[in-house]
Amino acid sequence: QAQFTFALLVERGAIAPDGPAADRFIAGALKDVVMHEVGHALGLRHNFRASTGVTQAQLRDARFTAERGVSNSVMDYNALNTPLASEPPAEYHMSTLGAYDYWAIEYGYRQWPAADEARELAALAARADHDPSLAYGTDEDLVANNDPLINQRDLGDDPMAFARRQLALSRELWDLTQARQLAADDDMTVYRRNLERGLAGLSAAVPMLTKYVGGSFTSRAVAGSRQPLVAPVPAAQQRQALDILLREVFASASFRFDPAFLSRLGIDQFDRFAPDRPPTSPDFSLASAVAGIQRAALDQLMSDAKAVRMADAETQVADPRTLPSYAEVQERLSAAVWSELQGRGPSRTIDSLRRNLQREHLKRVVAGLLRPMPSAAADVRAVHRQVAQQLESEIKRALAGGGWSAIARAHLADSHATLVEALR
Repeated sequence: QAQFTFALLVERGAIAPDGPAADRFIAGALKDVVMHEVGHALGLRHNFRASTGVTQAQLRDARFTAERGVSNSVMDYNALNTPLASEPPAEYHMSTLGAYDYWAIEYGYRQWPAADEARELAALAARADHDPSLAYGTDEDLVANNDPLINQRDLGDDPMAFARRQLALSRELWDLTQARQLAADDDMTVYRRNLERGLAGLSAAVPMLTKYVGGSFTSRAVAGSRQPLVAPVPAAQQRQALDILLREVFASASFRFDPAFLSRLGIDQFDRFAPDRPPTSPDFSLASAVAGIQRAALDQLMSDAKAVRMADAETQVADPRTLPSYAEVQERLSAAVWSELQGRGPSRTIDSLRRNLQREHLKRVVAGLLRPMPSAAADVRAVHRQVAQQLESEIKRALAGGGWSAIARAHLADSHATLVEALR
């Protein structure tokens, strides 16, 4: 993320890569890391919910971020506070200790008279039930649940808004880089690096969004706080996150670049044979890079675990019909992935990025029909059978309509045969 933000600021002209502002930027990154590791030395664990105690407006306030930081803890994996092109800069890094850090250290190290200690510690701990600046979620919370507020590398009280910002910043970096004119003796490495940085930024936004779909907000509150420990994400937020994924991650338009730009993706010749990774090829595969991002999104949205969570949520609300179901998610996903089937005209095609996406989607639909699965995920087979039957009918009708390019016709015919065989 430091490379991404630094590259974007350089492309904007906000930082000279060899000037004092660049030195301050690097020093801020180092200070952030050192504070985090000293926190571990003092006994603190990760706190991946800490950033949610700072509002989006506060992140844009230079005075607030200088005095309070961009998060409530250095123990979070805090993202960089990168402004949009229309916004003024504030602190980029977590530059000071947060409210949670002071509170946790006070609990661990402050000394009271023995007679008062239990009462004082209980009162100190109780502050967390009502003070959002003390919100906490650590490693097992990150791994074991589907809470959209517990993430690595996000900022602010609205992770969905942060993910949307990240998508916008990635596209800005691509646009500025494609328009950049290099010196005659430059090796063009910056083109490839900034393309990959933008893809990495977009990839990081995907799990933040998929966690909203079928997700739940969780709490560590005690009984006296009278707060629920688990609450399904409101239906409107779930559908909003799905809308963003369908529009931004599963659309070819999101990954269109100038062909001349893609033919000038330079590589660092001195960095091609690093011992910890395969040799770098000069031929960059955009299709493979995009497929990796889309596979990760499909794996989350089409998983057994997602189906189980969405079914369980029905018992946690008064009217389960208000929540999106696993069937609704799969129907919308299939319609978006195979949108070319609804087209008309004498010259119809499906580009390579879309063919890759459709094959990956089809692979998961078929797997949902054919592989053994736990009884708790019974909805998966029923829903995927419904999707497969609908898709088989639509592809058959589309092929009969004709007008497809040779590669699109072969792709659709193969997809249709796969569905027929799986259903049989």
